Amino acid sequence: MEKWRGKSALVTGANSGIGAAVTKKLLELGMIVAALDKQTDFLNDLKLMDRINGESLYVLNVDLSHEEEIIRAFQWAEDNIGGIDVLVNSAGIGGSSTLLEGSFNEWKNMVTINVIALSLCAKEAVKSMRKRNVECGHIIHLSSNAAHIVPEYGPFHFYAATKHAVKALTEGLRQELKNINSPIRVTSISPGIVKTSILKNCLGDEIDRLCYEKNPYLQTEDIASAVEYILSTPAHVQIQDLTIKPLGSNN
Repeated sequence: MEKWRGKSALVTGANSGIGAAVTKKLLELGMIVAALDKQTDFLNDLKLMDRINGESLYVLNVDLSHEEEIIRAFQWAEDNIGGIDVLVNSAGIGGSSTLLEGSFNEWKNMVTINVIALSLCAKEAVKSMRKRNVECGHIIHLSSNAAHIVPEYGPFHFYAATKHAVKALTEGLRQELKNINSPIRVTSISPGIVKTSILKNCLGDEIDRLCYEKNPYLQTEDIASAVEYILSTPAHVQIQDLTIKPLGSNN
C-alpha cells in the first residue's frame, strides 16, 4: 500500500456510512482525501481530531445533484491537491415507494445521485488522471447486491434499477479505458446489507429496526477494508465487481 501514500483521493457521500468509513481508511493509509458531502458535521469533527493531519483531509460541501458543484470540486482538487489518483463514488440514496406508487421527483433524485453524478465524477476523475499520465489510477463505485438481483420488496425496485445501471456503467467505463490503452482501473463493490442510515432515511425507524433485527449485516468498516484490498492489488489485476455478503444472508 506504500504506493498510495501521499496520493490524492476524492470520496463522495463522505460524511456518513460507508463513505465516512472509507475516508477514515484512506487517511490511515496516508492518502490525501477530498471528502464531499452536503452535510459535513462528521467530517469537520474528524478534521479537528488530533490524529488527523490537517493537510490530509479537505472537506468540501458539495450537492451532487448540481453539475456545476461537481465540476467545481474537481477543479478545486486540481488547483489545491494536484488532481485525483483515486475516486470512490460512495454517495447513494434510496426511495420509499413502489413502482406503482412512486413519484417522478423520487425517481429523478435517485437517478441523479446514483447514476448521473456517479458518471460525471468518474468522467472528471479520468480527465484528471489522464492529464497527469497517472499510471495507477483507480475508480471505485459503491454499488449493491441489488445490482445482481431484483429484491422482492417493492420500495427497493427502483433503487435496484439504479444499481443495475452502475453495473453496466462499470463495464462500459472499463471497455472505454481499454480502448484508449489507459492503465486506469475501475471496480464496483456490491455489498449485501450494511449497517448505515440509508434505510432509516428513506423508510423510517421501524423498517430500519426490523431489517437489522431479522437479517445479518455488514459493518461499514468491512467495506472500507474491501476498498483497501482493491487498492492493494497489483497493476495487472482488474477486479470488475466485488460482491460481499454477511454470513448467513438469504441473497
